[in-house]
Amino acid sequence: MKIYKKIMNALAEVEKIVLVISTLLILVLTVGNVFSRKVIHRSWSFTEELVVAVFVLITLLAAALACREGELVSLTLVTDRLPKKLKKPSVILITVLSIIFSAILFKYGMDKVITQLENGKRTFVLNWPEWIFWSFVPIGAGCMILHFIEFCLDFCSKTGNTDNTDNNANTITTDKKEDK
Repeated sequence: MKIYKKIMNALAEVEKIVLVISTLLILVLTVGNVFSRKVIHRSWSFTEELVVAVFVLITLLAAALACREGELVSLTLVTDRLPKKLKKPSVILITVLSIIFSAILFKYGMDKVITQLENGKRTFVLNWPEWIFWSFVPIGAGCMILHFIEFCLDFCSKTGNTDNTDNNANTITTDKKEDK
């Protein structure tokens, strides 16, 4: 479990670095394009293609990092009101459903990447292979799946430890009452 956690921490760090670089790229492209249109009266036509594609990457990687913290997993309006016995099964059920959704997203993303590779389709302005941009979908979905699993394992191990601690505390309290 420790090796898995180290791998997931490394993945999260890579995701954060990609998010920072991607956000800076969007900022530079957008501000540069606005500046170019206002001052030079020329538009950077390629920025729209890049900004849209990179925004997809940012959205999916940010969602994956949110999965890591359980932000996309729980509907606290419902789960916070559940009895302790039902919290763990509800998190597991929600995680399974979320993984199924992410797997479908991954599959369709990979199908699109493979189709783009086979067709050799290229972007309109930059003339780059479209599969590059479509690959952001399965990458993000794969990261989401890994982080959903990570969150569920962390939640279940914490819940398991809490249950054992509560049982031990109850046993100790009961033992003390019996001694008196």
